Amino acid sequence: PPNVIVILTDDQGAADAGCYGAKDLETPAIDALAARGVRFTQFYSAAPVCSPARAGLLTGKYPLRAGLTGNASSQPGGKGLPAAQVTMAEMFKAAGYTTGHFGKWHLGYRPETMPNAQGFDHSFGHMGGCIDNFSHFFYWQGPNRHDLYLNGQEIQRPGRHFADMMVEEATAFMSKHRAQPFFIYFALNMPHYPYQGDPKWLERYQHLPYPRNLYAAFLSSCDERIG
Repeated sequence: PPNVIVILTDDQGAADAGCYGAKDLETPAIDALAARGVRFTQFYSAAPVCSPARAGLLTGKYPLRAGLTGNASSQPGGKGLPAAQVTMAEMFKAAGYTTGHFGKWHLGYRPETMPNAQGFDHSFGHMGGCIDNFSHFFYWQGPNRHDLYLNGQEIQRPGRHFADMMVEEATAFMSKHRAQPFFIYFALNMPHYPYQGDPKWLERYQHLPYPRNLYAAFLSSCDERIG
């Protein structure tokens, strides 16, 4: 059976890739995927915000039917996608696939709603809506909270860029399971806030107006990780 990798970017504009007409962005990796595959030009997210859109993707249902119509909590113990919902990962697992989640989750912050309880054999990432890419803290509201997990257990890797660790973890997973079919949900947290593009891309886009310059740098940094 074929291996399956679903790549999800976070808060990327529908036209913000070269293959969809952007003239002020460099996205060679995304463009290469489009050139070798199929572009969907009438294909829509299930919702305009994070959690219900992810619920729609992973369950194949409208968010209302999936039981999550607003953003899940970014605090430990917060509610999310009901545990009874059947995810894409559970279906692949039932078909004999080894399943891995890498990146942003934002579908529940309780043991029964975190990735390992929703069909994923392996999980690396953050559970809330966003994190700082180097400290891995959630800064959005309230007291700052560290948010980095490996198979449901909090881990500390300060100073490492989150997306680089995603690539490393996914690469190791693919190498380990290359003899059997695998399913990967590669849910990048980019280009969602906070905009933390690589220095070379910040310099490359310094001519663009603010905040497009920061967004563009972060999106090209994202594209490189996809590559």
